[in-house]
Amino acid sequence: MGAGRRRHIRSQKSKSGRRPQKSSKRSEVLWPEPTDDESAQVEEIDRLLLSSLKYWEVERDLIEERMAASRR
Repeated sequence: MGAGRRRHIRSQKSKSGRRPQKSSKRSEVLWPEPTDDESAQVEEIDRLLLSSLKYWEVERDLIEERMAASRR
């Protein structure tokens, strides 16, 4: 008969007991402020996303109405 497996359980410190990791880079380097051109691109993308979401919401509503009508 085989012996049971031994489980090695490593003690883990709670998150509050851990030391915070120091970032080697400054946050400005990691996340630079967007330029005016980048801001315009982001706004354009946001408008396109909102537009497409509205479109698909309308499509979904039409599909639900058709399904409800076909069940009657």
